[in-house]
Amino acid sequence: MNLAPYQIFFPFGVFSALIAVGVWNVQTLGWFAAPALFVHSRLIAGGFLWSFIVGFLMTAIPRMTGTEPAKRLETLAAMVLMLVLFGSSWLVESQPFYGTVAAINIFLVFYAGQRLLRSVKRVPVFFSHVGLGLVASLLGAFFYFEGDSFKGLHLFHVGSVLLLVLGIGARFYSFLSGLPSDFESAPRWQHNIFHGLGVLTGTFLFLAGSGSHLAYLGLTAVSVIYLVFVWRIQRPANRVSPLRWAVQAVAWMIPLSFALCWFQPSLIVTWLHLIFLGSFAMITFSVSTRVILAHGSYPLEMELSSKASETDRAVDTSVSTPLKWLVLFLLAALVARVGYGLASGVWRTVFLHLSTACWFLAVGGWMKACFAKIFVSGPLKKPGC
Repeated sequence: MNLAPYQIFFPFGVFSALIAVGVWNVQTLGWFAAPALFVHSRLIAGGFLWSFIVGFLMTAIPRMTGTEPAKRLETLAAMVLMLVLFGSSWLVESQPFYGTVAAINIFLVFYAGQRLLRSVKRVPVFFSHVGLGLVASLLGAFFYFEGDSFKGLHLFHVGSVLLLVLGIGARFYSFLSGLPSDFESAPRWQHNIFHGLGVLTGTFLFLAGSGSHLAYLGLTAVSVIYLVFVWRIQRPANRVSPLRWAVQAVAWMIPLSFALCWFQPSLIVTWLHLIFLGSFAMITFSVSTRVILAHGSYPLEMELSSKASETDRAVDTSVSTPLKWLVLFLLAALVARVGYGLASGVWRTVFLHLSTACWFLAVGGWMKACFAKIFVSGPLKKPGC
C-alpha cells in the first residue's frame, strides 16, 4: 500500500499536537526531566507544525512541479527524522532537538531542489517564501544550538512558519474564501516586490530577535501590506464555510500579535500566542483540510455550511459542523491562553487548564471532520487537485 506523505505526517502531527498540550496537565508527575515549557514549545513547533509542513511540502511539491511523487526511501528518511525530533523534544539538552531540525531542513532543501530543477510546470510564486522559511528555520536552529534562545524564538518558532503562511496565503486565502486566485498571474514587478517583502520580513524578525523594539512595528506594517496587496483580504466573499472565517482570523492575528509585542514587550510570549494559535494552528488545520479533501477525491462542497446548500440537498456538508468547532474552540483556547499570560495566582492555573481543554476540543473537531478521510478515499473518480 503506497501512502502519500500527508497520509503519514498529518496523523503524526495530530498526535504531537495532543501530546504537546497534554504535558501541561502531567508536568507535576515527574514523567519527564525537561521543563514542561521546553517540551511543549518543541512538540508544538517540531512535532505538530513541522509534521504538517513536511507532509504538505512532500505531497505538494511533486504535484506543483510535475515531477515524481515522494519515493519510499525519501518518506522513510523524513519519518525517521520526525521520530528523532519527537524523541529529542523530551531531553533536557536542546542541542539534539535543534540539530535534528537542521537535518530536516537540509533534507527538504534537497527534496525540493532536485524537483524544482526538473520542473515541467511553472513554479508557484510562493515557493520563494518556502525557501526563506527553510533558511529562517536553519538560522533559528543554529541560534538555539548556540544558546541564543531569543533569536531562535523569532527565527525558528515564529519566522519559519510565518514566512510559509505569508507565502502560501497568497494562494490559499483565495481558495479557502471561494475567491479567484489571481496573484500568480500578476505582473513580474509585483512578484519581485512579493519576494522582497519576504526578505524584509526575515530581516525584521532577525532584528526583533536581536532586541530591536521597533522591529515589531516593521513586522506589523509589512504583514498589513501582505494582507491588503497580496492576499487582498478586502475582497468580499460569499462562501459560507467555516474555513472562510478561519482564514480571516489567520490574517488579522498576524499584525495584531506584532503590534501588541511592540506596545507591551514585557508580554511578548503571551502576544506571540495570538499568532501561534490564531494564525499558525488555524491555517495548518485549514490548509490540511483542503489537502485531504482534494487529494482524497472528496467534493470540496463538503466544507460548506448547510445554509449554502439549501438548494441542493444532495451535497454532503458533514465536514462543516466539526470545522466550526475547530474555529470556535481554537479562538477560545487563544483567549484563555492570553488570560493565562495576564492573570496571577490561581487564575493562571484556571486559564491554563481552560486553554488546554479548548485545544483538545478544537483538535477533536478537526479529527471528526477529517481524520478518517486521510485514509479512506471519497466518491469522486479522481483527486480534485
